[in-house]
Amino acid sequence: MNTKVLGFILLMTIASSKCSRILFIQPSFSKSHVMPLQTLAKELANRGHEITFVSVFPFDKKIENYRDIKLEIEGEFKVLFNEASKGMTGGVQFFKMFPIFKKLVFGYSNHTINSPVIQKLMKDEKFDLVAVGYFLSEFLLGFADHFKCPSVVFASSSHVSSLMNIVGNPVSPEGTFSAMSNSKESNFINRVKNFLIYGVEFVLFRGYFYYKSKNVYDYNFPPDRYRSYDEMIRNVSLVLVNTHFTSSGPRPLLPNLVEVGGLQVKPNPAPLPEDLKTFLDDAKDGAILFSFGSNAKSIYIPEDKQKIILKVFSKLKQRVIMKWESDVLPGKPKNVLISKWLPQDDILAHPNIKAFISHCGYGGVIEAKSNGVPIIGIPLGADQKGNADKIVEEGWAVRLDMTDITEESLTNALKEILSNPKYRDIVGKQAILAKDRPMNAQDTAVYWVEYVLRHNGAPHLHYPGADLNFFQANSIDVILFIFAVIYAAFKVIKLICGFIFCRSKKGSNEKLKRN
Repeated sequence: MNTKVLGFILLMTIASSKCSRILFIQPSFSKSHVMPLQTLAKELANRGHEITFVSVFPFDKKIENYRDIKLEIEGEFKVLFNEASKGMTGGVQFFKMFPIFKKLVFGYSNHTINSPVIQKLMKDEKFDLVAVGYFLSEFLLGFADHFKCPSVVFASSSHVSSLMNIVGNPVSPEGTFSAMSNSKESNFINRVKNFLIYGVEFVLFRGYFYYKSKNVYDYNFPPDRYRSYDEMIRNVSLVLVNTHFTSSGPRPLLPNLVEVGGLQVKPNPAPLPEDLKTFLDDAKDGAILFSFGSNAKSIYIPEDKQKIILKVFSKLKQRVIMKWESDVLPGKPKNVLISKWLPQDDILAHPNIKAFISHCGYGGVIEAKSNGVPIIGIPLGADQKGNADKIVEEGWAVRLDMTDITEESLTNALKEILSNPKYRDIVGKQAILAKDRPMNAQDTAVYWVEYVLRHNGAPHLHYPGADLNFFQANSIDVILFIFAVIYAAFKVIKLICGFIFCRSKKGSNEKLKRN
């Protein structure tokens, strides 16, 4: 279909959508989780909807039709957040960090619901739709019942099984690999590994996290006044996932689970701040972006690794933009510019950026791919190792582990990425694939949110399988029933055959006696 025709249809759809009051709730302590949802909220505000956005990270500038409600990270939660940042940057294993993440996810979210600003919101206002940022936060769906409106769930990355369970989307472990798996080929060994990983996910998310989340829900949305926790999960109208099959691979998807990968990637990059613009424009030999995202702070990189990284940078003819969460960087070379926060997507769009040194968070990988920038991946944890392995396999990245960083290894990685044209050629083709869609990610997300609003929650999208428990959804009850029927039939047939045999034998014996 002609692009102009698609644009005309989209404009007509937008024009026919009434302006609605939408509440976005994203209490995540990770800015990378908040930013894509903010992009969607901002687009909806631009199209006339009245937006209220609850998060730790409000916009710096006032936006028309958009109201920020800031949540504060303070006290115990600020300490926990700093511990999590240090642990991730230092490469501490996820399971060692698990107690901290648990307190941050459930403790801070519960604190959010009971904060004065949220309680006032619940008491004084009404909304037409509630959009919840997903981070093990299904209990926040209670807001939809409180305001008697439909709900939408947004996930910043990956198709975890608990997310797909919300709408009953099939997990399909036989052909779709978990985000926590490094497997790519569907051979027997990899399928066994993937099956076991999904099994662990099932126990963790459908078991432990389910009951933790349910307890928070029941405490804040008591059953005498609100629908049950399970009812609210089944009542979700739409799940938006910040992934795309060109990055995460194809998988079976229900119509109410929509991929909007690259939501935070602007169709047209915003102008850079003057210092960054000048620094990049004057980089005759190109520039490199170094960032470990919003959670893992560069200032927590082990000191010996910091010295190695800066020594390597000092020998480069390229300039380096480095995310550094302090005003001072001891030993900073002249060709390095530091900043506490960077407009990452807009920097990656600059034509002089030649490489991106990244921890391979999903958002950063998507932004680099969309802008055709090869990566040197230094994964720290969670899904980052799998992301790094995947883009190395695709051919547009080189991977290093933090523990393996030496002056020689980092120099060689930079030399390979900067001097071998295959990396930029491959990622350029990947960028074309990522952008080749009927509508860009922002328009797609807006369309489906407005679709839910137009159709009062769009109950016709609800998949009946979402209402089934584990045994029913996997036809275990049906299989057991069929086996029971076969067993009963076998026993009846055996009984009848035995009865006939006995009658026949008795008749034969009587005949022999007569003779």
